[in-house]
Amino acid sequence: MTKHILFPLVFIVITINYSLAQDCLSSVNIKLKNTNGGVYANQTVTLTSKVDGKIFSQKSNASGEVELMIPCDQMFDVTITNYTRKKELLSAKTETGKVSRTFTYEPDMASKDQFFEMNEQEKNSIDAFAKGIPDTILLSGSFMDKPTKSEFYTHLTISIIDIDKKPLSGENMSIIGEKRKKNIKCVTDKNGTVSVHVLKGDKYYINFKYSKNYISTESVYSRGNSKGELNFSYLGTKEIEKRRKKEEERIALETKRIKEEAEAFERKCKKLGITVEEGRRRETAERVLGSSTTNDTVVSAVLNRNKWTEKLIVCDLTGSMSPYAAQLALWYQLNYLKENNLQFIFFNDGDNMPDSKKKIGNTGGIYYSESKGVDSLFKTIAKVAANGWGGDCPENNMEALIKGVKIAKPYKELVMIADNNAPVKDIALLKEFKAPVHIILCGVDDFVLEDYLTIAYKTKGSIHTIEQDIYKLVNMLEGQEIKIGKNTYKIMGGEFVKITTL
Repeated sequence: MTKHILFPLVFIVITINYSLAQDCLSSVNIKLKNTNGGVYANQTVTLTSKVDGKIFSQKSNASGEVELMIPCDQMFDVTITNYTRKKELLSAKTETGKVSRTFTYEPDMASKDQFFEMNEQEKNSIDAFAKGIPDTILLSGSFMDKPTKSEFYTHLTISIIDIDKKPLSGENMSIIGEKRKKNIKCVTDKNGTVSVHVLKGDKYYINFKYSKNYISTESVYSRGNSKGELNFSYLGTKEIEKRRKKEEERIALETKRIKEEAEAFERKCKKLGITVEEGRRRETAERVLGSSTTNDTVVSAVLNRNKWTEKLIVCDLTGSMSPYAAQLALWYQLNYLKENNLQFIFFNDGDNMPDSKKKIGNTGGIYYSESKGVDSLFKTIAKVAANGWGGDCPENNMEALIKGVKIAKPYKELVMIADNNAPVKDIALLKEFKAPVHIILCGVDDFVLEDYLTIAYKTKGSIHTIEQDIYKLVNMLEGQEIKIGKNTYKIMGGEFVKITTL
């Protein structure tokens, strides 16, 4: 007898429409059918939103149908009183849309599941057997022969597509058990597929060269022969390496440009017979007065659009951020009298520390300032900018956030003004940080750096460009897509990845 175990299907492509009103409701029709003929009446169908946990429930009518009105463009967990599998449903994007789903299953599904459930002795037999097999099994290709004691295993088929929705062939992966640490190393075939056998009673993580614990699936203890499927999308090692090389080239050019600008500014100050700090103070004042401006008014535009109160503003002052620091100063000049408990953290990636000596989490160049008036802010901006111009292009944004919230007094809203052209060198520290961050991105042209999307997503914060305020990242799920500017970004393995190529 074969037992079919349901594995999570994460082959999802969803585009979020941010123009929808929050009260948009769409229709869903669910029909419950018996494999032996007929339908299931008087069964409770419950939809639970994966966004906010709201529940929508109804009993099926004499025709085995349920009609519900649920929020548009959300993912829901589906449960049915006489149905034991886990299912998900995506609602329609608009009020005029309708989603229809049919569930066809046996009337004795629950009793069969109970029959296949293992007792403790049977579970212990698998655990004892597992100790005798190799910790690592290296496959020469994509197919694993049927093992002895096949009833102890789930036959797992994994299928992967790339960002173009084509099979991801020739991709090396490791399938590692969380409990027993058993590892199967294999490579996808021309169809982007591998066929392996994994021991029951363990959770398995799929690992790639650049993506550890990318996605997981569970092989449960059960009697009989089991089968499972796992379908998902992945960027692929070759594409990741291609993008990394391109990004390294961009960063090298950006670092060179920043260095040349800083050296030219120092020469200008020397010629005028003033310190670099005085030069930065004058530069900020000139920009505020309007004699030297930029067309990118993102800082003032976003701060004026969003009525955040009792703000802690964390601002990057490296590289080409002087025009945006001046915008902040101008906004402050116009608003500081009506701002309550306003605080600032400025950072410059290490106070001119040599790049070779910079350590993740301990780079420094982080300054705190309370709201003490326009002249005080001008001086602080000048001091921070003069003490360090960034050096290499990537910046210590996470260190500034982590240390900034510890230095500052209690606040209500955390706002980061960031350079969209500079990657976050200490993004690894994100796992240590939970406070929601509103990120104002400066210098956005035709792309948004994924680092900042990931920070906003994982801290339940938001992203702000000169045109968009994006608050709903927190509601997005694995595999969902969002369009920002000209590009589309997708959550893959818990991080944002640009999937359009311009």
